[in-house]
Amino acid sequence: MRGVGLDFIVLDEFADIHPDAWYETLRPTLSDTGGRALFIGTPKGIGNWAYELYQNSLDDTKNWASHQYTTIDGGWVPEDEIEQARKDLDERTFRQEYMATFETFTGRIYYGFDRSQNVVELDNIDTRVLYTGWDFNIDPMSVVVAVRQGDDIYVIDEIRMFSSNTQEAVEEVKARYPKSKIWAYPDPASRQRKTSAGGMTDLMILQNEGLIVKAPRAHTPVRDRINAVNSRLCDSLGERHLFISPKAKHTIEGLERQTYKEGTSQPDKDGGYDHMMDAMGYMIDYIFPVRRDVDYGIQPQRWDHGIATN
Repeated sequence: MRGVGLDFIVLDEFADIHPDAWYETLRPTLSDTGGRALFIGTPKGIGNWAYELYQNSLDDTKNWASHQYTTIDGGWVPEDEIEQARKDLDERTFRQEYMATFETFTGRIYYGFDRSQNVVELDNIDTRVLYTGWDFNIDPMSVVVAVRQGDDIYVIDEIRMFSSNTQEAVEEVKARYPKSKIWAYPDPASRQRKTSAGGMTDLMILQNEGLIVKAPRAHTPVRDRINAVNSRLCDSLGERHLFISPKAKHTIEGLERQTYKEGTSQPDKDGGYDHMMDAMGYMIDYIFPVRRDVDYGIQPQRWDHGIATN
């Protein structure tokens, strides 16, 4: 049974919507009325269905129109904010979020990483305050340990434990750094997830052991977490603010080797590199999140697809 006919549909941030919502549900409702649709959003890469929809205007100019607007074109964001974003973001993320370009999600995820520049050995490390990222898995339980100097984060250690649980991982961190004040940035699912037999959530275990826990109530989109890490590895001005100790071998391995699934913007988890990358990503994304402001104002013909940023 077909739904009620509609005159006009707006799909906001449609690149994040499953394409079946359009093709199988919304598109048929426009047939009775000859209605129109407006698709609005920020580019999410050539592998996303938004890119394919954007190309429709090249083949069918009668029914489709595509528009692309940059943050500067919008005129709503001050120039000094745009320049600050240029410093905060890596080059690819800045182009996508502020210049409205479709970026290719192929190859290495953490393209901002350069072993010769991001791997450093710190002398006289001050470990009085530690920042830790946590990914809760039985195989493996993964923790990155870092210190902070201003806007710079230095990953000085990593913990990777198999057939383990949160309690044992906490004990290992405290055994290595018994005098440190420890901030923890875990997977947001730690509010519900239990990897111990005691019935407590992972978040409760961290708190009960005296760690200062900072976790959002919901997951940040994976893409934003990856962008936050790349922005620290190397921003669009070529400056680096995330450094890794040579002893954090699994972290370095993940930064060099984790890739996207072919033809998608989803990380490939088959290689086993995702756990340590997730642990670091939760921490970086909480401390240095990627900020985005989006503004839309496009008048459609019948089908109208607009790629905008601010």
